[in-house]
Amino acid sequence: MVIVERVDRLLEYCGRLFLALANSCLAVLLIINVLNITSRAIWDRGLQWVFPWSTVLFVWMSFLGFFVLYRMRRDITVDFFHDRMSKTGRMFIRQFVNLLIIILMAVMIWHGPEVIERQAGIIEQVFFMGHEVKRFTLGVPLFISCGLIFINYLIDLVYALRGEDMPSFNPSRKMDH
Repeated sequence: MVIVERVDRLLEYCGRLFLALANSCLAVLLIINVLNITSRAIWDRGLQWVFPWSTVLFVWMSFLGFFVLYRMRRDITVDFFHDRMSKTGRMFIRQFVNLLIIILMAVMIWHGPEVIERQAGIIEQVFFMGHEVKRFTLGVPLFISCGLIFINYLIDLVYALRGEDMPSFNPSRKMDH
């Protein structure tokens, strides 16, 4: 199944991209807050646009990082019980968790358009290249992450049915290359 391996590699690239984007959000967040603190210290006047942008960047960073955490397998697991089960028990738990996450992500994606539609209007004091940023843009990274997590666990389900680990799975690895 060459397609499964290709999708796994594509997810790896997406994970690296999302990690870079989340780190970029954090870097910009830190820089603008340092500028704000400096402005307050020197001129006794803060930059009004920093707080709304900090909120937007924090939300985007969190939602982009959502996929990265699942891709790197840094989500919460209960290894104490898992490690004490037989091979069959571990396979059952893996399939159960995969199906549970797939269903959860499907529900979130299903409700995504409704949630985004409810986020009408603009985010006050947040402009990008001269244009007001719409409120719905806050949720877009969340639903993209949910879609990628859905695909990630669907691919893992295929590997689990084959009795294999995903080639990209290494519990101790970090996405830093």
